Amino acid sequence: MWKLNSNKGQITIDAALAIIFLLLVSLFIYHNILDTVDSFKYAEIADRAYAIANAFENYALIAYSKNTEITVKFEPIGTKNYTIYFSDKKIVVDSLGAQIRFIPEENYVRVEGDIEDSGNEINGIRVDLGKFYVNKTISINISG
Repeated sequence: MWKLNSNKGQITIDAALAIIFLLLVSLFIYHNILDTVDSFKYAEIADRAYAIANAFENYALIAYSKNTEITVKFEPIGTKNYTIYFSDKKIVVDSLGAQIRFIPEENYVRVEGDIEDSGNEINGIRVDLGKFYVNKTISINISG
């Protein structure tokens, strides 16, 4: 006649536990993927700042070694503005860019153009991109 089936309740609890477990695993994976994406984004920004510092140093080295004046226009990275610090000067690269001249002198390279006083003495080059900055020591004396 009537039989009590105790398996129905067990199947429902097993299904609920499986769904909860899948949700927890999915949440863990989603969280790790988002952290990785943010890390890649920050690494790319830091890499760009280091590339700007390298380019600045390379222009100074070429001007000095070839004994020729070099004129360069630094542009923002997409919509991101940045600031290049050297000696006691700074170059603010905004939406208009910054026109810079590297002029070789006897023992150093003089930098002229869209330059402002920074008020801080920097040994080397510092590129500041919002929350990120990169310091780089350089192999040539640069003066503003």
